[in-house]
Amino acid sequence: MEYVGRPMQGRFLVRKGNTGWMVYDSERKGPAQPEKGGPFAEKLTKEQADSLAQRLKSQIR
Repeated sequence: MEYVGRPMQGRFLVRKGNTGWMVYDSERKGPAQPEKGGPFAEKLTKEQADSLAQRLKSQIR
């Protein structure tokens, strides 16, 4: 089977925001919210965003 187009991306992506970095949640179509009712994953350093994205990816398996 041959796939054409972009490769499939995961649910959580690290993206550059207006101020700092963010973890984008493709299901929510916005910044990730690691804890229900908690703060959104935005205005982070690149290292914080990478670390959080890895943690979130490992939790959904």
